[in-house]
Amino acid sequence: MPISAYLITKNEAKHLAAVLASLAGADEIVVVDSGSTDGTIEIARAAGARVIHQDWLGFARQKDFALRQCLHEWVLNMDGDEILSAGSMPLIRQAIDSGRAVGYRIARDDEFMGASMARSHCRPFLRVYRRDQAIWDLDKTVHEHIKVKGPHPVISGVTIHHKGYDSVTVYMDKLNRYAALKNVMWEKTGRAGSVPRVIAAFPLALFKHLFLRRMVLSGPRGFVRAMQDAFYVFLAEAMAYERTRRGR
Repeated sequence: MPISAYLITKNEAKHLAAVLASLAGADEIVVVDSGSTDGTIEIARAAGARVIHQDWLGFARQKDFALRQCLHEWVLNMDGDEILSAGSMPLIRQAIDSGRAVGYRIARDDEFMGASMARSHCRPFLRVYRRDQAIWDLDKTVHEHIKVKGPHPVISGVTIHHKGYDSVTVYMDKLNRYAALKNVMWEKTGRAGSVPRVIAAFPLALFKHLFLRRMVLSGPRGFVRAMQDAFYVFLAEAMAYERTRRGR
């Protein structure tokens, strides 16, 4: 069964060659770029990818556009800084050929401070699915979500996620942008902020990330990552409270 791999990019030259090499075996690679200036486009073309320019539409809409450029029935969605682990492509094809489902998940290992977080934080995300069964939630401005019918079994394999987690500073900058984008979405849906939410946000999120997502198992790095993730939740709620208070 042929499969298309698709990804959206902007200035992903640092990891893109390794990303595309890890997708060897896909019948087609579609790269939708929103204006790279660092050699991303040249790297993609040299690897045999079909490169399409599209001005930035937002995460969900950009990925939806990329999905609709794919030629094959089955697709694999990756980011420009995610490397598919060795041996994963044959496992993906086996899962597709099995006919068990119309969507499959692959675990993601977010490298943080230059090392793996797999011991504590390796959640599976829906990455492989039939194109005609997939719908991106276009209302999401951040943490974009794709909907595919039925159960989604996990494929043995890992995507190794690099950019955005390279350092404490880089990750905090990313979370600040994401908190602002989340508030754009909340404002559109009428979701207001409140004092109780601001107060509860940090401690509840810290407990969730330290213990429910087991970041405590990654030692000091896990504690730092959990603190940052909890602060992101607090920051989003603080922005929502400020927006609501100013609107009164």
